[in-house]
Amino acid sequence: MLEAMDRITPGIFSRHTLLYGVEVKFYTNRIKLSPTLETPIKNLFFVGDGAGVTRGLMQASISGIIASREVVKRMGKHR
Repeated sequence: MLEAMDRITPGIFSRHTLLYGVEVKFYTNRIKLSPTLETPIKNLFFVGDGAGVTRGLMQASISGIIASREVVKRMGKHR
């Protein structure tokens, strides 16, 4: 894979390249969340696959946007 990527990103296939990745899916864990992905603990939001509400990068990204918009909205009320 790194050899193929080296054609797109020269230098990635090197002895100095360190890659580490862990993918954990908790589809069976369902946390009680509001529509803005807030937990029953006020101001604690769960997003992404770890929250058990998404199943891919796009959905996980959008869940972050949903929660962050709510945080920004709340911050505006307190300023």
